[in-house]
Amino acid sequence: MMTNETSELILKPSETNVHHRRNKTNNSISIVSESEKPATRQSLISRLTSYFTYKTSKKIDTDDNKKEYQTKSTQRPWLCRNLCCKLFFFICLSFVIVYLRPDYSISIRNSIENILKKYNLTSEEFQLRPGQRLAQYRQASMPIIIIPGIISTGLELWEGTECTNGKFRHRFWTSMQMVDSIGRDHQCWLKHISLNLSTWKDPESIRLRPVLGWAAADYVFPGYWLWSKVIHNLADIGYDPTNLVTLGYDWRLPPQFLEERDGYFTQLKFYTEFLRKKHGEKVALLTHSMGANYIYYFLRWVTEQAGDQWVDENVATFLNVGGPLLGTPKALSSVLSGEMKDTAVLGDLGRNILGKVVGKLVVFPRFFRALGSIPSMFPRGGSDIWTECYGTEPNTFKHMLTFPKDHYKNFANRLRKLRETCTEEIDYDHDFDSILEELFAKPELVEEIMTNNHTVEQFFDVLKIIAPRYMNLVNKYYDIDGIIRTNKNENETNKWKLDSRYWTDPLSTPLPNVTNLKIYCMYGYVQEPMTECGYSYGFYPQTDYCSSALLLFNTSHTDSSLQIKSGVYLGPGDATVPLVSLGHMCAGPWKQPGSYHNPGHVQTIIREYIHKTTAFDILTTRLEDALRGGEYAVTHVEILGNRDFLTDLLIIVSKPIIGTNQSQLIVNDNNINEDQIYSNIRQMSSRIMKRHKRYN
Repeated sequence: MMTNETSELILKPSETNVHHRRNKTNNSISIVSESEKPATRQSLISRLTSYFTYKTSKKIDTDDNKKEYQTKSTQRPWLCRNLCCKLFFFICLSFVIVYLRPDYSISIRNSIENILKKYNLTSEEFQLRPGQRLAQYRQASMPIIIIPGIISTGLELWEGTECTNGKFRHRFWTSMQMVDSIGRDHQCWLKHISLNLSTWKDPESIRLRPVLGWAAADYVFPGYWLWSKVIHNLADIGYDPTNLVTLGYDWRLPPQFLEERDGYFTQLKFYTEFLRKKHGEKVALLTHSMGANYIYYFLRWVTEQAGDQWVDENVATFLNVGGPLLGTPKALSSVLSGEMKDTAVLGDLGRNILGKVVGKLVVFPRFFRALGSIPSMFPRGGSDIWTECYGTEPNTFKHMLTFPKDHYKNFANRLRKLRETCTEEIDYDHDFDSILEELFAKPELVEEIMTNNHTVEQFFDVLKIIAPRYMNLVNKYYDIDGIIRTNKNENETNKWKLDSRYWTDPLSTPLPNVTNLKIYCMYGYVQEPMTECGYSYGFYPQTDYCSSALLLFNTSHTDSSLQIKSGVYLGPGDATVPLVSLGHMCAGPWKQPGSYHNPGHVQTIIREYIHKTTAFDILTTRLEDALRGGEYAVTHVEILGNRDFLTDLLIIVSKPIIGTNQSQLIVNDNNINEDQIYSNIRQMSSRIMKRHKRYN
């Protein structure tokens, strides 16, 4: 028989049992928490998902526990308790409100703008494009043909090898399709983008052709503009496809092949005549970079075809924007070693990474030597001109190619041993690179090169030794002897009349004998030394000697007193083309009365743009502009978006709207106070001309 105490224990549970049950529950919770510990290492998606998942608490029998869990559940963070989710919700709500009530967006913008103006964080200066500001005063007048520069025109595939199956008309230059092709198979891409190394013609079974229309040169990639700002501003004042043409071309070809294969200059002549007849106005030829060299070739080509009067009747102005009329040193370094300032900043680490990616560093000089257009930008005029590359002050430093002093004595023996090592390598035994073979074959001459410094004239001699087959091909299509033609020797000066090799060189070939043409030299001027003028080379020890261009930049050579950084001597210019090449022809030879170089007294006008630093405008500054120096940047490509340049361009090619005030919209074609405004290039040209009195 049960006692009273035992019956009480059976009828209602003891505190011990309840406590045990709670411990069991707690243990189960602690077990779950232990199992959930790896959740801290879960993916971000899992964590974000948990914020959108509302978990109810487990059902507990006792009333006390119900109240306890209800209280905890109401305190748990849910969707609107998370800061990120609140922000997301606010943004979505704002978009919905703006979509349903567009007038609200105007009020919101005006309110924000007023606040920013109050604290000087925005300005009205950038709210309108130059074209929008001028549209109320000016209207389209001269028809325009745009001729882009090197690497500015898109190239698309019309025929390829097996590795390009399914890529008909894919862009192999510019656009994200190019990036995709390089990422998938860079060797296939390089094979198709390069011309035949021996002829500068299309490789067998490969055809790339230029993209047509404005899309050929408006953007390199989405967000990285070239001509888009120019086209947009011209459209603001009335230009459209009827009076604005972009005539892209295969920038890899020398000008002779460009006409022979594509009939490019015949097309340019036809478009010029057509636009002039249709609109009753002479045409403006607007060029950038290497496009200026090719238009200079065209002016002589069309003169030989149709006479000087054709230019006078059809062309109003030649707008040369950032054109390297006298060349640029980086054209020489690119074919010698495949390097330039842009790669030098990467240093040895970047060079090693590139070598791993492409397999052989020698592919870079091979690529540049396969471009028949590069020699059109070889430096012209010799040391007397290129000494000025280093600055406006008198400079006795004349060398464009230097090596460390007394560092490469007896280098010929070392070169022979390296060649023997390469012969033993199975990978190179049957496929040794021809570029390196030329270098290894002349150890004594290479040693002589590396134990001396070289002027610009001697730089060509170096290339003739190290790359004889390439230089033989260059001499077929270009004259690079560096001699300045004068009117004292008729036999010498008349060579250009029947020899197209001279037609890209303004020092050898004079302007057409016309009177109504205007030439504008428009360029940016970066006062700090940022433009390549010469190079310090060396033997790069940390490389595969059997697959690398052995002579490379001495990236460890930096000396501010000599204006050298990472093996590159620097001077004034637009960070790509030196100042002497940008402005000397307009400031010097073409300015002289009765000059051999300008027999018809063509008017030449200089427009030099200095970089202006502007604050970041939250409302109007686009990120793509801010990353490229702002809307007053003057470097080689960015000049095409410079607001001062765009304003001048629009005024030059347009005409006034009758009845509007034009007092502030006059372009100074007479270069009043030119000596003060463009003192740097004027002083530079004056010194050059004193050394060349034959200009008179």
